[in-house]
Amino acid sequence: MKSVMKIKKVLNSSVVLAVDDKQKEFILLGKGIGYGKRPGASVTNKSFDQVFMPVNDTNVEHFLTMIAETSPELIDITQQIIKYAKSNLNTKLSDALYVSLLDHLKFALERFQQGITITNRVYWEIKTYYPSEFGIGKYAVQIMNQQLKTNFSEQEAANIAAHIINAENGTDERKDALKAGQIIGRIINIIKYQSQGKLDEDSPNYQRCVVHVKFLVERAIAGRLLKDADPAMVAIVESQNERAFRIAKKVSEYMDIKFGQELPDEEVMLMAMQIQRILK
Repeated sequence: MKSVMKIKKVLNSSVVLAVDDKQKEFILLGKGIGYGKRPGASVTNKSFDQVFMPVNDTNVEHFLTMIAETSPELIDITQQIIKYAKSNLNTKLSDALYVSLLDHLKFALERFQQGITITNRVYWEIKTYYPSEFGIGKYAVQIMNQQLKTNFSEQEAANIAAHIINAENGTDERKDALKAGQIIGRIINIIKYQSQGKLDEDSPNYQRCVVHVKFLVERAIAGRLLKDADPAMVAIVESQNERAFRIAKKVSEYMDIKFGQELPDEEVMLMAMQIQRILK
């Protein structure tokens, strides 16, 4: 790409359509890049942060449509978030992130103005398994709340983090981590619901239970569930912890749905012992 191009059309103060010396079209983004500019004006690579090409790409066409309906301020915020993400993540981000993130922020702002709140069902999983991306989401929420006078919460931070995750050229292991996180989150919710009471999520016993569930799911995914329990010992634990054992059985039923196999007695017993601690 040439370091100097000519503006073909100013889309708004932060986005221009430009051409190189071969008349190939590019979309350039940069704060104030289009301010006071006219077609034919030159722009250098110091003036813009991102290049989209080719212009006939479906994502770019959608992006162009959004530009006409989006304030320069929100476009600048999108650029700030992505610039921050690129400087804090050790991975390449897809250019399509500009499209998906701007689209999301525009919709999120509209929901806020209408008083609509949408809960992120994988908030816990993203916060737990993608702390770097979640941190970027928190940064995004902070600058949106400051510059747009909104009051988005960490739920929105997780929404933004999800777009960052999807834009990463990550490995299958990271995708498996999110899948495992979703299963872990579901198991924790089963335990909470079946407990029929408020659990102290800051207590050491609760934290140990979460760690136990994490390792349980990892064993299930790896096909290494524990299966050598003494039946007499299982019977003793069940008789002494009937309620916790019933909840552990509910977890086992869910694992059967996810993995096609209920938990062996040893795993049920160990799960029940962890649950019993947080029921006290």
